[in-house]
Parts: sequence; C-alpha cells; structure tokens
Amino acid sequence: MTKWSQLGAIICLGAIPAALVASTRPAQSANPGDETKRGNQVLLEAANAAGGEKLSSVATLAIDESGKIMSSQGDTTLAVKWMVAYPDRSHGEVDFGGQKVVQVCDGASAWLQLPQGTRDTTPVISEFKRGISLFGGGWGVYEQVLAGKINGQFIGEADIDGKKTLGVSIDGSFGPVKLYFDPITHLLSAARFQSMGAQGTSDNEQRWSDYRTVDGRVFAFSTVTYRDGSKFFESTIQNVQLNPKLDESLFAKPGPAVNN
Repeated sequence: MTKWSQLGAIICLGAIPAALVASTRPAQSANPGDETKRGNQVLLEAANAAGGEKLSSVATLAIDESGKIMSSQGDTTLAVKWMVAYPDRSHGEVDFGGQKVVQVCDGASAWLQLPQGTRDTTPVISEFKRGISLFGGGWGVYEQVLAGKINGQFIGEADIDGKKTLGVSIDGSFGPVKLYFDPITHLLSAARFQSMGAQGTSDNEQRWSDYRTVDGRVFAFSTVTYRDGSKFFESTIQNVQLNPKLDESLFAKPGPAVNN
C-alpha cells in the first residue's frame, strides 16, 4: 500500500481511528424494553458526566491533535488541525509524515484534497460522521442523546484493557457502534465498530483516556485505536477551543475530483 492509498484509508475515519472483538456478557432480561431503558440511562449518565446541558451549547470545535500510525512498513507521524461543526461537518489540515492533505466532510459529501487533486470519499461518509460524533470521548453522541435523537440498547458488561465497562449499542447516521463506559466515572472508555478502507472491512476498537475539564466540560485528550487486533493509531490532543467562528469556505468542495 502506498503512502497516499494508506492515507486515504486512514484519514476518512474522521478522528483517525482496531479491533478486539470482545467477549461481552449479554444483558439478561425477559423484557427487551428493559435493555432500552438501561441503555438510555447509561448514555444519559455519560452525557451528564461529560458536561450535561453545557455540551448542547457547543456548536463548533477547534482541535490540535498529533500522533502516529503503525503499519508493517513502520510508524508514520501525523498532526491534524481539526475544525468541527456539529452535528456532521469537519475540516482537517493534515501533516502525514511530512506530506500535506486536507480532509473535509460537509454533512452530505466528503473528500480528500491531495497534492494531485481532490478525491471523493462520499461513499464512506459514515466514517467521517462517526469520527465527528466520537471526538473527545463522544461529545457529538452526547449532544444527540440530550436532544432525544439517539437511543441505546444495553448489551451487558465487557472487560476493556482489564477493566469492567458497561456496554451500550447505538445506531446513527454513522452506522452501528458499541460504546463501553466506566461504571464509576460514567465516561466513555471505548467504542467498537467496523469500518471500510482500501483493504476492505476491518474491526476496530477505539479507547479514550486522559480526560480533562475544558470550560466545564470533560474532554478526552488521549486516543488509542486497535485494528483487527493490532495497535493501529495513537494520538494526543494539544489544544481544544470551544465555539470558534468557522469560515464557511472550509466546507466548500473544490474540483475536479481524481479517481485514484
């Protein structure tokens, strides 16, 4: 896989997310409605732990992120300046091993701006939308939960990195995702999902840690992603700015697109 094809497979994951398909102990209930009630309770506890109604006032984010991607060819450093507009728009200026690229989702379409032209990635726009929803440990999901637009199904307990978590499955515009929460802090510990890339479908597990308070809201500053059982990506956040004014031109699609 070339650097650019690797980038195309990676960046369109939004937060740059793979997977440890876990042994989840299923919830036991004679009434399926109990799983919905418990799942929504866990989601609401998580949303409140991360800031509650204060999250509803966050319309945009500016984030500086750096990290590295692991592959059989070696590690590649990566740094991104993200601009996010909830619920489903993002603009990322990426330095990928010294190469520059821009990745954008305008809510209806998605693309990569490469040195050789623009590559349409709309067929995998759900990858972008998932990343936007999970930034910082699920802020986009929580906004939808607080607005009553996402419901969850409790799926039981699971061990994540040797720690007990509570599992909830959700389904949104980004597709199905299983979320796992710390039963003590109520914050998001991990997410499990499938994603599409240049090499086909992969199983992913993304983990969040190093939660810090940002203007009364709790944001995860560290992310590690496993793909098909191997560590694939790790990153740290250097800075988070809430509600910056965004230039609409950031989401204007250039042309023409390239096909490879």
